[in-house]
Amino acid sequence: MSDPELERAIEAVQSILQPLRLGEFSEKIGKVSIYVQSVAKSWDACCKAMQTLGQRGAEDSKDAMASGFRASLKNSLHFARINLDAALVQALQTLVWRPKNPTKTDESRKAAALKRAFDRSATPGKAMLQHYISSSDPLDKWLVAGPWGHEYLRRRGMDLEEFDLALCEILECGSSVAGKIVQSYTRICRAIDEVERSALEAVEKPRLANLK
Repeated sequence: MSDPELERAIEAVQSILQPLRLGEFSEKIGKVSIYVQSVAKSWDACCKAMQTLGQRGAEDSKDAMASGFRASLKNSLHFARINLDAALVQALQTLVWRPKNPTKTDESRKAAALKRAFDRSATPGKAMLQHYISSSDPLDKWLVAGPWGHEYLRRRGMDLEEFDLALCEILECGSSVAGKIVQSYTRICRAIDEVERSALEAVEKPRLANLK
């Protein structure tokens, strides 16, 4: 790879993912790794095409190659994020017991009530953790700590990292693979964002158009 910053960004993601590719989570985490690594392959292909084109290449051809790389980047990281989200859900389902009796209607009504309650809080993450500890309702606990709670915090624009670290401490699961995935989720998201930023910067660098 000819861009050191992009190379470092991809290696940073892989270093976080590697210890998490274990047991039942290996498939989804492995897919995240594959899609992120495919960015490097696309970048190398773009660079080689630019080299072949040379300085005499038409600007529209160079622009088309750059556009192709951007499209490939967007596609690869889209699927990386989908599989990362799926791994988070799988980990949460492993850590937090989900009641089997409630219907989807029950879950929807309960979720709506919880949303109204947490909407009144300026610190919803702390409010949700306190509710998880104090509640005796299994459905409440599942909604707050599970995928619904994470999506709610995301929509509120809250950083999930502090919430997840505290949740894993409450669940005493920090040393398990599932716990490590939950605790690492936000860090992986940031690392993937950095891959995207580095890649977009790389393709915009003037020197790319002058590769020989």
